[in-house]
Amino acid sequence: MRILLHMLAGVWLTWRMTRRGDDFAQRSRIRRAWYDRALWIAGVRFRVHGCVPERPSLVVANHVSWLDIPLIGAAVDPCFLSKAEIARWPVIGWLARHHDTRFIERGGHQAAALVEAMREGLEEGRHFVVFPEGTTSRGEYVRRFHPRLFAAVAGSEHPVQPVALAYERPAQGPVPVSYAGGDHLIANAWRLLARRETRVELHFLPALETARTDRRALADGAREAIVAALGLPLEPPPSERRTPLAS
Repeated sequence: MRILLHMLAGVWLTWRMTRRGDDFAQRSRIRRAWYDRALWIAGVRFRVHGCVPERPSLVVANHVSWLDIPLIGAAVDPCFLSKAEIARWPVIGWLARHHDTRFIERGGHQAAALVEAMREGLEEGRHFVVFPEGTTSRGEYVRRFHPRLFAAVAGSEHPVQPVALAYERPAQGPVPVSYAGGDHLIANAWRLLARRETRVELHFLPALETARTDRRALADGAREAIVAALGLPLEPPPSERRTPLAS
């Protein structure tokens, strides 16, 4: 019930911000506070390590759950790049659309337009968050990062900010609150709420400068830094390897 009321509060706050034309700083404070409170209600306790970027950056992270979005949102107020299906989710999709989320269709037909939108956002002083694996995992490995998502910053003054999301999990086994495979959102959310507490560490790793680096090198460098921080194997198991998208 508290989660539902908080979601409704988010809808009301979004509607009010839109109507009264709040400036960016005010909207940013409200968004971060809303994310933080939502995580607290859901029993998610997180700590941030390292330096949150001040310069407009391409923030990239491993992708384990829908929880990744509020976790990063509570730490740094960004724009998100998300798969198009989320735009159709009840309430969540509406909120995402009104808080600067850009949506990408599977297959990458909109990739060029989205890269341009990311460039424009960075030039306007915004951070952009992407999950370059393209989908979620169970947290036991990190898939290859798609280089094309780094095209917006390759050869620019905007750095890549790797973030390692370290969810608590058994020594051997998947992250209990991971959202992957055939999981359904409602069942997954219920599993989270049934837990007494879920702990997550957010590691903001050293930023990667982009002025003289191509997108493939940026993708590989960001992934290697995140894998090392999480203490995971560099290569996913053979059964989970996929042919990478065109770079």
